Amino acid sequence: MSFKRVGRKAYIVKVLAKHGFGLFLFRIGLGHLVPFHWGILGHRRRKDAYKPEEHLRLAFEELGATFIKLGQILSVRPDLLPDAYIKELSKLQDKVPAVDTESIKNVVEEELKSPCEEIFDYFEDEPLASASIGQVHRARLKSGEEVILKVQKPGIERQIEEDLAIFEEFASNMMTTEFGRRWDIRSILEEFSYTIRNELDYIREGRNCDTFRRNFSKDTEVYIPKVYWKYTTKRVLCLERIDGIKINEKETLRAKGFNLREIAHKGADIYLKMIFRDGFFHADPHPGNFLVMQDGRIGVLDYGMVGAIDNISRINLFQLVYGIVKDDLELMMDALYDLGILIRPGQERFLKKELEILLSYYLMQPLKERKLSSIIHDTLRLSYKYGMRIPSDLFLILKTLALAEGVCSQLDPDFRLIEKLSPYVKKGFRQVITPMLSKDEVVRNSLIVTKMLLQGVSKTKSFLRQLERGEFSLSIEYKGEERFIKDLRRDINRLSMSIITLGFMLSSSLIILALFPHVLKDYVVYFLVFLTTLLVIFGFLKLRQT
Repeated sequence: MSFKRVGRKAYIVKVLAKHGFGLFLFRIGLGHLVPFHWGILGHRRRKDAYKPEEHLRLAFEELGATFIKLGQILSVRPDLLPDAYIKELSKLQDKVPAVDTESIKNVVEEELKSPCEEIFDYFEDEPLASASIGQVHRARLKSGEEVILKVQKPGIERQIEEDLAIFEEFASNMMTTEFGRRWDIRSILEEFSYTIRNELDYIREGRNCDTFRRNFSKDTEVYIPKVYWKYTTKRVLCLERIDGIKINEKETLRAKGFNLREIAHKGADIYLKMIFRDGFFHADPHPGNFLVMQDGRIGVLDYGMVGAIDNISRINLFQLVYGIVKDDLELMMDALYDLGILIRPGQERFLKKELEILLSYYLMQPLKERKLSSIIHDTLRLSYKYGMRIPSDLFLILKTLALAEGVCSQLDPDFRLIEKLSPYVKKGFRQVITPMLSKDEVVRNSLIVTKMLLQGVSKTKSFLRQLERGEFSLSIEYKGEERFIKDLRRDINRLSMSIITLGFMLSSSLIILALFPHVLKDYVVYFLVFLTTLLVIFGFLKLRQT
């Protein structure tokens, strides 16, 4: 155990102990006897008792930005946590008290190497929003453009890096346990580290914004703000200011004369184009990230969380949707496997049966009544029960589609994303597959195939030469059934110890017989026979159990 970062570790232990004590008591059935809700351990006083999943959420909130982000990611991973914990962690909010404006201005001046008075006509003191990592302020450049500044809070990167180092140490320790290996804790934490480090880099977010702006340059229904790169660094992001009404403010939209059903379909079109046309999508379809502008266009905000999907995965996703629309269960199951779902050994037959029953239930409904978000939720719910592992990329796509349908359904209760997908299925290859077969893609694949053909002759000849000389060897690394191997090793050790003990007893008897024959005859022989018989019976029973 490392003694680095002792202060932060001590604080984490303190908070987890405060809430973990509650989790432990609930696990052994005594949680109702300790009145945490009275506030005796620092919990907020309330009438109802705390549940174990609430203790976990409260601990994450108290531990700050890194743990809040971890909780938010876990809240969309039903393959790792039960439903009750998923529901509770989904309440985690990024909203925290704002840092004082002077501290934010100091970060801006440090990053842009100039006083704020020389860059801005005005810098609004009251923040538009304050999250755990950054803070957003309105400002106006000296050139007259109205902008939005997203500024990283002072000291937050150091704290997150410290927590990630502790997580890495924790993951290394957990990988020595059966639980850690089974759930691949190191991979989960590596994925989390990658995600949160990306959110710390505002240059990357600016590039994401530019990519969306380029992808939608010919679309008249969506607007992506401009990035002011002169005033953008790793800790400061300067974007064009967009004015509009949040997409979930229905009454305001109606008062301004907007058609809510039309807006819902525009929003859905934006996401379907991102996923099926571009393979690069906005992965946080929160209502606050979409503004309906005065001219009816939808402005998209916040580019910190994005997803990318390659051509093969897009085809598999299209196959999954095609199967849902065309009531083809076999096609849907095939697509799910090709999208990379992994099933715990021994559970595949049972999971497949449950998936078939579940999907058959939805396929019996009319197309206009099928909610894609419900299909996704119920499918993911089975993942924890059967130990099904779903790749993070696929999770991100499914979560995004479900959230997008939820936002559109708030505007139009009759909206169904599956119905919106029907034109994509009908147009099929022309709208989804054909764009992947562009001239550049054909040339690229032709180069790869040509290289494979040229290399194939020499590699085949080399392989046959090794085979003729007997130099070819095949190495197989066995993975899985670790528990069986562990039990077998333990029982072999027991059997070996029994044999050694028996040998020791026999050799001792021979020595005693040679030196003191009357002692062995009168006192020891019956005891040794009895003990040897017990050891043999014990060893035989253990072998039968194995």
